[in-house]
Amino acid sequence: MKMIAFCLLSLLFLVTNSTAQNLYRWVDAEGKVHYSDQPPPKEIKKVGQPKLGTSTIETSDLPFETKRAAENYPVVLYFSDDCKTPCDAGKDFLSKRGIPFQQKNIVSDEDAADFKKFFNSDSILLPAISVGSQKTQGFQSNAWNNLLDIAGYPKTAIPGAKAR
Repeated sequence: MKMIAFCLLSLLFLVTNSTAQNLYRWVDAEGKVHYSDQPPPKEIKKVGQPKLGTSTIETSDLPFETKRAAENYPVVLYFSDDCKTPCDAGKDFLSKRGIPFQQKNIVSDEDAADFKKFFNSDSILLPAISVGSQKTQGFQSNAWNNLLDIAGYPKTAIPGAKAR
């Protein structure tokens, strides 16, 4: 019986292993990012293979609880070049708390449409923040603290830790 189970497991491994495909990521001449299971056109010089299911936020220099929160609930700060004082306040807030975050600049009409769809809103109030799937528009330190606390981020920056 053990031999049959071993053979079936071995066969299953071979079948699933042989059907695995590569995933390619490249940026075209217009700056558009493409993901495909097919290799990119020959004129594309830089091709990456994305790591699915992982955070794109660098967390190697972070304390454990910050690293864990960043992997499970990545933070994205939405801003625009027109948003000076409130957006700077939002960036400073996240930096002082030691939160690693990505920044998304709302520049084009397409960016604005994507933002409205993501935030399920007819208007844009910046800065805005998403912590995992939770999000809020406008800089309100209490609301931002609440989202970050629920996600498990430390309440204060840990001395010597580098947030990126």
